[in-house]
Amino acid sequence: MWKGLRMISINGYELPAHVSYSSMTTFLDCGHLYFLTRVVGLEEPPAWWFIGGSAVHEATEEYDKQSV
Repeated sequence: MWKGLRMISINGYELPAHVSYSSMTTFLDCGHLYFLTRVVGLEEPPAWWFIGGSAVHEATEEYDKQSV
């Protein structure tokens, strides 16, 4: 932590020293979603396109391994 940097706390929650782009856009889109996912720690179910994308990546990786 930087010298002289004071942590800010709101209702017992200590604000992070760094806020990522995804955290900020989540907060701006829906503050309650930010609270549930970033503060409480609930996980969202994966979206179907992530599952499909992962399957494509795994399939192409297997194809690449077999063609070497």
